[in-house]
Formats: sequence, C-alpha cells, structure tokens
Amino acid sequence: MHKNKAIVAIARRLLVSIWHILTKREPNQHLDEEGIAYKMLIWAWAMDEDSRKGMTPQQFAKYGLLRLGVGQDLERIERGGAFRRIASTAEILALKPELAPPR
Repeated sequence: MHKNKAIVAIARRLLVSIWHILTKREPNQHLDEEGIAYKMLIWAWAMDEDSRKGMTPQQFAKYGLLRLGVGQDLERIERGGAFRRIASTAEILALKPELAPPR
C-alpha cells in the first residue's frame, strides 16, 4: 500500500468525524462525558486566556460541554487517580446566558 493512500484514508476519517461533530453538534460516541471533559481541559490548558475568552480552563471545559449538550451535572472528573474540578453549570450560565435552555 502506498503511503499516500494511508494518509488520505486517515484524513478522510478525521474529516468525517469533524463534520458530524460540527453539523450535528454531537460529541464523539466513543467517549463518555468525563472523557470529553478531560479533552476539553487539555485543550483549555494549551490555550491562553484571550483564546479562552477570559474563562478559566475549568470554565472553558464546562462551556464546551454545554455547547455539546452533555455534562450538565458534571462538576469534577477523575483521571489517573486525581480529581479535577469542572465549573458548575450555574457558573457558566452566569457568564454565558445564551446557553440557557429556552423556557
């Protein structure tokens, strides 16, 4: 198999996954809420405060979860035996009221 075929196949799988996540606003089906929250935290730690729009990493992670429609009740996660805090839903809704569900 030519190496370009493998690269194209992997790129296509990534593109299809990203398309589903962005168009359907669905998280990765193979991750649980804690897994998604941890990925959001890792992403937030790699960003500067301006990129996170002034939010802390914990707030940014919860913001991402709420935008995906998961993890409303999640306030901490466990990875590698350590617990990590995630902002509360109320804290994020105070910062971003547009995320509140319609009444």
